[in-house]
Amino acid sequence: MGLAGPGWRADRPPFARRARQFVRTAVIRPDRRRPQVARTGERDRVDPSLWEAMAVDPHLHVPPESMALQIRNLRRWQRLYLAPLIKAVCGVIIRNGIRIKRVLPHSLGSERALNWLAPRFLAFWCSPETLELVLRHFAVESNLINFVARNSGADDVHEVDLYPRSAWDVGAHTGADGSTLNAVCRHDANIFNLVIDVGESETADVFTQRSLDELDFSMLEIPHFDLEPGRRRIMHLDLESALHITVATLLILMDLRTAERAVNSFQLDESLCASLANLTGDPTFRLWNPAKFGNWLGHSDDIGRDLYWHIACNEYAHERLRWMAADHG
Repeated sequence: MGLAGPGWRADRPPFARRARQFVRTAVIRPDRRRPQVARTGERDRVDPSLWEAMAVDPHLHVPPESMALQIRNLRRWQRLYLAPLIKAVCGVIIRNGIRIKRVLPHSLGSERALNWLAPRFLAFWCSPETLELVLRHFAVESNLINFVARNSGADDVHEVDLYPRSAWDVGAHTGADGSTLNAVCRHDANIFNLVIDVGESETADVFTQRSLDELDFSMLEIPHFDLEPGRRRIMHLDLESALHITVATLLILMDLRTAERAVNSFQLDESLCASLANLTGDPTFRLWNPAKFGNWLGHSDDIGRDLYWHIACNEYAHERLRWMAADHG
């Protein structure tokens, strides 16, 4: 007899009784080997670089094209010399932005200004690989949401269509329902709507493990992006610097409700990854998200890093689904 009493096991809800369904024991392997993009010439075993290890580490769930972008981005001088200053300035704005908005008598924000600034910041101030990594993240998260929606078994869990192809698409976005919303705001709203759809649906089941034959992996494609590599840029900011500036700008230009939703959206990665783990029977999806508690509100003192980790968590989950699809044939 357990602490909960003799009738506890019989009274548990169906999803609790399915908790032992993690039986997928086959090793999920990368579908291709990543090339060594961090070195030309002979390898120096006495002085190996962290870039060499990052480039070919088989345990990192990152496709070759994304890894090449990430290494090139991390090696930019802007990350070493500008990023610490940008982080400090933006940190002050981020820490105080919501506090100030909470005490103001009116909710201040301008989506029109956000729609004007976002594309121009990405086009003129960010490096081409930063732009590609941002656009790639929009596609990756949309694919993950659509994977859960399509495999949930319910018609009232909606798929999303947010796939910006260039910097100029990261402004006003018109959804399938005809509504218009800033692409960044839409990006945050999409994951909230998925969780609400699944929670309110009477037919959605994201707890029962499916066989790989039953799962639909067809949405895991990344579109081609127009990065305008020949464009003259004012600066070539690295990704983490761009993320700090983006969050600070969003807090200034969003109204209070939208800003609070944005800074608390990372916690929902746990719900997304839990659905992926349950549907595939692979608990590995639960390992990556650092924000484990969806009912905790707030943010760390390094929200740019948190956003970087959010991007990495989504990338890992997306690539593992691709490995599954490739391994299944």
